[in-house]
Order: sequence, then structure tokens, then C-alpha cells
Amino acid sequence: MTTTRLSRLSGLGLLVGAAAFIVHIVWRSVLTAGPEPAVFAQGALWVPVNALGAAGAALVLLGLPAFYVPTAGATGWPHLAGLVLLAGAWMFFGLSLSLYSMLVLPWLADTAPALIAASAALPTAFVVTFTASLVAWVAGALLFAMPFVRGRIRPRWVGVLVVTSALGLVIGNLVIAPAGPATNLVVNLLSNVGPVLLLSAAGYLGARTWRGESLTSRSERHIAA
Repeated sequence: MTTTRLSRLSGLGLLVGAAAFIVHIVWRSVLTAGPEPAVFAQGALWVPVNALGAAGAALVLLGLPAFYVPTAGATGWPHLAGLVLLAGAWMFFGLSLSLYSMLVLPWLADTAPALIAASAALPTAFVVTFTASLVAWVAGALLFAMPFVRGRIRPRWVGVLVVTSALGLVIGNLVIAPAGPATNLVVNLLSNVGPVLLLSAAGYLGARTWRGESLTSRSERHIAA
């Protein structure tokens, strides 16, 4: 398999994974609006929705490098560092939390519901990992967006969307829903604006990579040539 074909397939995976995880976010927001965690975690749809999220998150991780290879010469190390930081943050917010929700949360809801109650204290290790992942997302978004904002990769609005996703993630988790899923569907959806924005940008880039379209500007392609 050629590098070009592999890159295009990775782009398709990125597009499909981003779309699947957005569906997961909306579906999960509906399921968590109202009931206590011990109730919704034992619902019939809880495992399937998080299985969809885990699969989508894995496809996003596998597809992230898809559009870096053809743009490497025009972006430099900040873009690569941003991509690595975003991938690390996504391993927690996307993949790990989906796997936890699918495999561990239903068991806790059945055997130790007090541990996952809305009033329960969060483990220190979780808080530390959450904070580190949040910082990685913000720093990664800023570094990743630099070539877009400077016009080295097209279009510029993708860079703006990625940076806005970091702001949305911070506001969503620390201001809108600091205690986790709310009883109000609108609040749940608003608290997930950050990931949706990042996935929208990733899906767009994945679609362009899948179609074999160039992401670099004409001037950068001329320099690279």
C-alpha cells in the first residue's frame, strides 16, 4: 500500500471517527439528562453509546497523523508538538473516558453506586489526569493552529475552530458543568461544545485528506518544491 493511499484511508478514518463521536456526544447527553449516574449507567443503551464513542475516539487517534505527513514541510515542529499534545489529551477525554463509561461505570453502578453519585468526591489521580489533559488540549490547540492562522495550511478558519475548541472545553468543564453531566439536556450539550468543535475541524481535514486535496497554500507548495 502506497503512502498516499494510506494517508487517504487514514483521512477517511478520521472523518468517520469524528462523526461517530459527535453522535456519541449527543446521544450520551440525552441519556445523562435527568437520572442519577447509578441509573443511567445501567440503562440498556448506555454500553452501546459508549462503545460507539470508544470506536470513534480510536479512529480519530489513528487518523490524526493523516494530514500531517503531506503538510510536514510547511508546518514545522510547533504543529507537530500541537498534534502530539492534542492526541494525548484525546486519549483521556475521548478514548479513556469512553472505555471507562462502557466497562467500569455499569459495574460501579451495580456494586458501589455511592462511588459514582453526583455528590461523591473525585479520586485525586483522576483530578490530576484531568487537569494535565486539559492543559495539553489548550497548549496543543494553540500550537496546532499556528500554521492555519499564518496561512501556511488552508483554510484559516480551521485554526480558529481548533483554538475555540480549547476555550469551549475549559468553559464547558469548569463553568457550565463542573460536576459532570447535568439534569438539563441543553446544559449537557453546551458543556460539550469544545469537543464538537475540534471534531468538526478534524472531520473536515479528514474529508479533504481522503479526497486527496492539498492542505498547504500555493506559496508553501512552491517553497517545498
